[in-house]
Order: sequence, then C-alpha cells, then structure tokens
Amino acid sequence: MDTISYSETPNQRRKKSGSPKKNRSMRGHPEGNSILHKEKLKMTLPSMIKDDSISPSKKKKHGLSDNLDDSTDKYYTHKSKHFDLTENLLDRSTPDSLGEISSIAHMSEMTMHTTGIRKNRKGDVTFEKAVQRARGTPDGAEKSFAVKNTNKISQETKEKSKKLLDEELELCTKENSPAIKKHDSIKPLERKKSIKLQIKQAAKKLKGLKTKGNLEKSRNLQKKKLPDASHSMLHDDTMVKKAKTKDMNWKDRRTASRIAKNHYQLIQNSKLIWEQLRKKDLSDQKRIEHCTELYTGVKGKIAEFSLAHDTARMIQCLIKYGTAIQKASVLDEIKDSIVNLCKSKYGKFVVMKMMKYGNKFQRSLILKQLHGKVVKLIRHKESSEVIENVFAEYATGPQKLTLLEEFYGPSFVLFQTQTAKSLDQIIEEQPNKKEIILSNMKETLLSLIDKEVLLHSMVHRLFFEFFNYAEGKMKTEMIEALREGCVNMVHTREGARAVMHCLWHGTAKDRKVILKSFKTHILKICKEQYGFLVMLAVFDCVDDTKIVQKIILDEILQSLSEIADDQYGRKVLFYILEPRDPVHFHPDVRHILELGDKNLTSKKDMSVRHKELLDQVSPKLIQYVLDNVKDLVFDNTKLLLTLSIIIHVTVDSTAAMEAIADIAAEPFTTGADKMHIVEHHVGHLVIKRLINQDKKRLEKCEEVLFSTILLEKVPEGSMKSWAACNRGCLILVNLIELECAEVTEAVTQQLIPIKKSLRKLNFKGAQVLLQKLENPTSSKPRMIDL
Repeated sequence: MDTISYSETPNQRRKKSGSPKKNRSMRGHPEGNSILHKEKLKMTLPSMIKDDSISPSKKKKHGLSDNLDDSTDKYYTHKSKHFDLTENLLDRSTPDSLGEISSIAHMSEMTMHTTGIRKNRKGDVTFEKAVQRARGTPDGAEKSFAVKNTNKISQETKEKSKKLLDEELELCTKENSPAIKKHDSIKPLERKKSIKLQIKQAAKKLKGLKTKGNLEKSRNLQKKKLPDASHSMLHDDTMVKKAKTKDMNWKDRRTASRIAKNHYQLIQNSKLIWEQLRKKDLSDQKRIEHCTELYTGVKGKIAEFSLAHDTARMIQCLIKYGTAIQKASVLDEIKDSIVNLCKSKYGKFVVMKMMKYGNKFQRSLILKQLHGKVVKLIRHKESSEVIENVFAEYATGPQKLTLLEEFYGPSFVLFQTQTAKSLDQIIEEQPNKKEIILSNMKETLLSLIDKEVLLHSMVHRLFFEFFNYAEGKMKTEMIEALREGCVNMVHTREGARAVMHCLWHGTAKDRKVILKSFKTHILKICKEQYGFLVMLAVFDCVDDTKIVQKIILDEILQSLSEIADDQYGRKVLFYILEPRDPVHFHPDVRHILELGDKNLTSKKDMSVRHKELLDQVSPKLIQYVLDNVKDLVFDNTKLLLTLSIIIHVTVDSTAAMEAIADIAAEPFTTGADKMHIVEHHVGHLVIKRLINQDKKRLEKCEEVLFSTILLEKVPEGSMKSWAACNRGCLILVNLIELECAEVTEAVTQQLIPIKKSLRKLNFKGAQVLLQKLENPTSSKPRMIDL
C-alpha cells in the first residue's frame, strides 16, 4: 500500500486511490509551498511501537499505512544519531504550513505515533530553512511545553558538564602532569554529539591523563633505583610494579621481570650459597655451614620455593646434604603440600629427593599423605612419576599392597588389610569379593590405557594381576582395549607377563594388532631383560608364521650381529633353533611358557610351527657363521650359539664345518703370540663338541662328518704337534674314541711314533692319550663307508 504524505492535496489523494471526488476544503500555506516541502514525507511507526497498539482512526488521521516501510525506519534511526537532541526537537515541532497548525498534537502523542523522514532533498534546502526561521512562528503555533522543558534541561546539563571539566583540568594542572599539554589541544564539544556521550568521553580522557601521569612518576622512581642496566637488587619484601618494556632491550626486560618477583634478594643470596654447597670437593665443615646458612634463609618459605625451577634445586640440595634435623624441618613444612608438590613440574623432584634421603619414618609419613589419592595421582602426568618412584624403589611389600589396594575398590581404601601381602592372599581369604575387585580394576585400568602412565611398573603389576584372575568376556574386552599399547609394557617383569597373556588368550586379530605395534621395536624387545619372553611367546602361539616372518624375523635377521652379542638376544635365537632346551633355558622360564600351551586360539601343532620358523631363518644364520667364523670360534659368549647353528639349521652346514677345519689346519707352535684354535680355551671346545656330535650323525647314518673333514684339511703329521699341549691331547682322545674305524686308525698311525715323547710329558691330557694308544678299547669300532 502506498504511503500518504501531508504535502498531498485531497484531489491528488483521490486520483491515486481512484475514489470519487468529494467537496472537502483544506487550507494551504499562506506564503506558498517552498522547495523544502515539495517532497512527499513517508509516515512510519517507530521501531519500539507495535502496529496493533494504534487504532484505525488514528492511522487514518495521521495518514499511516498498514504496511510500514522497514528501510525508511532503519534510515531514520541511523540519521538520528548524527543530530543533536535539541535541534531535532525544534525541527520536528515547527509547523511547515497553516494546515498543520490546527493539527498540532502534544509532544507525547507526536513522538509516540508519527515520525517524518526527508529523503533525496533537491535544491538549496539550507537557504529555505534559514528564511523560514527568520519569518518566525505563525500565530497559534507555539512550541509545546515539552520542547521548552527539554531545551532547559539540556542547557543545564551542558553547564554542569562544562563546570566539571574545568574542575578536573584545574586538578591536573596542580599535579603538574606532563600530559596537560595534550589536553590543551582537545577540541570543544560538538553540538551534534549527545550530552551523555560527551561526558563519558571527557571522563575517559581525564582518566587516561591521570594514568599516564602516575606512569611517568613510577618510571622516574624506577630510574632512581635502577640507574643503569646492571643487575642491582631491591629489598626482599618490596613489590615493584611492572613498567612498560617497549623501550627496553632484552637484558633490561629480563632484569625488570626478575626484580618484580617476590623474595628476589633472598633468592639471589640463596643461589650463591647453593653454588658453593653443590661442589663435590667441599669439606664437611664448610658443607655444614652452608647448609645452615641456606636453611636459615629459606625457612618458612620451603613449600613456596619448591614450585619454581631454580629454588626447587636449592631445596633438593638442602635435603641431600642437610642434617637429620634440617631434613625433618623441611618435611614438616611441606607435609601438608605433598599432593600439590607431586603435581608440580619441579616440586615432584623435592618429594622424590625426600624419599631417597629420608629415613623410614619420613618415607612412611609421605606415603600416609598419599593414601587415598593414588588413583587420582597415577592419572596425572607429573605425579605419576612420584607414585612410580615410590612403588618401584622405596616401598616395602606391605606398603606396595597399600598403594595397590586403592585400585581394588573403595572398601579397601577405608579398611586396609593387615595380614594379606598380595592379591592372591586377599582372594584366597575373601573369594566372594573377587568379582567386585576385578570390576573395579577393569574400570580404573581402562582409563589408563591411552596415557603415558602405561610405562610404569605399578600399572603393569595391576594388569598382570587382572589377567591372572579375569575370565571370559572381561578378559577379552581388556585385551581388545590394551592390544595397541602392549609395546609399552614389555620392559618390566609384570608387563611382559601381561603381554604374554594378551598373546595367549587374544584372538587372531588381537595377535596381529599386537605384532604390528612391535614394528621397529623388535631389536629393543629382544635385548630386554623380560622382553625376550614376549618373543618366545610369539613363536609358541602365533599360527600365522608369514606375518611373524615379515614383522619379527626379518627385523631380527637385519640386526643379527647385534642380537647375537646380547645375552637376551641370543636366547631368542636359541629358541628358534632349540625350543625349550634345558641347556639354554631355566626351568622357571620353561614353566612360564608352558602356561600358554593350553590356549584356545592356536590350532597349529607346535612342532610344525617351529619348523616353519627355522626354515625361514636357517640360510641367514649359516651365512652369519661363515662371515664371522674366525671371531665366533674364539668368543666364549657365542660358543654355544655357533654350535647350535651348525647343528640345528635345516640347510647344509658343511661349508661352516670346513671353515672351522681350515682354521684348525693352520701350523701349530707352542708359545706363539697368536694362540692356535687347538690350544685356545674356547676354540678347542668347538672342535671337541663337533667331534662328539659326529656320534649322533653316525646314528642317523649321515654321510658328512666333521672328523673326516678335519682329517682331510689338516696336513699329515701336523697332529703330532697337537700332542704338545694338554687341550690338543684331549682333542686327539675324542677322535680315537669316535666309533668310526677309519678316523680312529688314521689318528693312531700318526701318533704311534711319539709314544716315547708322551711318557715324558706330565700333564693329564698326555697321560690319557698314551693310555688310549697302548690299551685300545676291546669293542670293535663300527665300519662306515666314507
């Protein structure tokens, strides 16, 4: 619907609306219409007034349409912000024509229901407005009382604000503020801004002037106290406000920030004492004096100083070198803050230092402070290190159980067990609580799986105890949640055992995920004191030998020399060659491995599984012996490994035996700088055991014997020189005792000429060899075709 303007004549309205012409008279402007009023004024409602609140008669009277123009309302609201209140009221209250004089409404009615907007003015509006003002107001069109009252109030407000500004400026002048010059350049208040806005802006400027003045004063004070950039010190308990550091270099800023801290002078003096106290070559008397001086300075502030990186080191040094009385005083100050110190990045070291250098009573006091809070502290990154240190290093058996009982349930926190020393005894004494304990442990342990605390031995102990007693679905769910984090647990005894449970009782998918988590860590796991057990469990239970080869065996063979040099790494190789051989594995280790034999997931026979693994590694192992044979036959630690490889690989090992025989064929001279293999304490054992192994080869009717290879490689007559040493005589005895006629006859014929020389030798080997030559065995040697 079109909007209606006061400037339209009745005829124009009728022509627009299409209504029939009526005889209605309306007075026009006696002076004629000016350019200012030729525009059509659209009448819209204010945004605060709803259209429903105006009666239809008033809408018709004031020419208001039902559909208000939103854009006009926004335009008027925007434009009204840029005009003064008084000017707007004067403009709106002045009638423009004689026709409007009779329709002058009260101020409240005018502002409540009508608002005029002039858009796109054309012509010299300013000149027309000035002429209209000069003519004055027509008779009968006086300003309303509301307008006069508003003008009076605004004038009084201006006077009060001006008076307030003058008082504030006089106050700043008296204080001799250097910022007063800036105030002189402040422009006078503009009429177009509202009075409230002007007062707010003036107050903000005055506040800024005062702040800058105070800042200049504080800078002058600091310059007096700090004449240059040197590291001067202020009084201990003084607090210096932080100055702006824009114009300072980095050294000045660092000095200012340090001075602003509490106890600056005390900390600096204490650091000097600490530097002397930490020297290793300090005499006992001087150390006692420095400890006393340091304790006197920090007394009463130890808990506060334990939280900072530099002062915490001073407290640790005091605990380390201080007297028993000083240690007791330090603990007395921090005992109520033990939990907060455990959570601190630097305070945790103070607690661990007290556990290390404190006595039994002091340690028990710290454990008492931790009681009831272990579950929360073990989840915290910093405090978990303290709990692990206390559990692994200093806690006794009952104290460890006290720490672990908090994971069994709330009842064990309130009512501690006095007689039991482990979870086994608790379940044995109270079997009805087994399900409650396991459910509480499961809930707590699941929240620790994705955290760094999975590296701690205390958590490993809890997992191991859980897997010992959990069954069915509860164990399966825990394995599924833990399988990706198993690699973080293999370095401790309980952790390795827990991972073995995951391998034994997990599904094929669980085992695959666990093996993939071991990637790039195989070398380290093989060399771990307990980690190698996990590798043995993998060889025992994983049916998919292809994935074992890709993930584990390939990485082992790439670092074969390094693994062979390590005592635990060799056990991994021994298990592939001779699984559960009592020569290489302790009965306890074999008992642990036997616990997984009854798992329900593995389907393949164990012997088949081990043969597949041995077939995959045999070529690389025999090549390793060939490449390092000269070092292996003289290395005591690798003696058994070398023999095991030659004996048990599934490929032909003749080349390795020939390489050893070539070393034995070298000329032998007693007392030479380089010891011959026959005389060496390790080398002669290699030859003896390979000769003894020929007995088993004869039983299996194998054609290749080390004894025959040795006789072929050693030049004829060289064995006589072996009889000059005790170990050489024992090798010859083994050759004679071998149940092979050709070998025995060949050796005997070479040694008969030296019988007289053997009688002159006093060592035991020569006497045994002489006896074998003079009194051959009554049993006839077995003949074989060579």
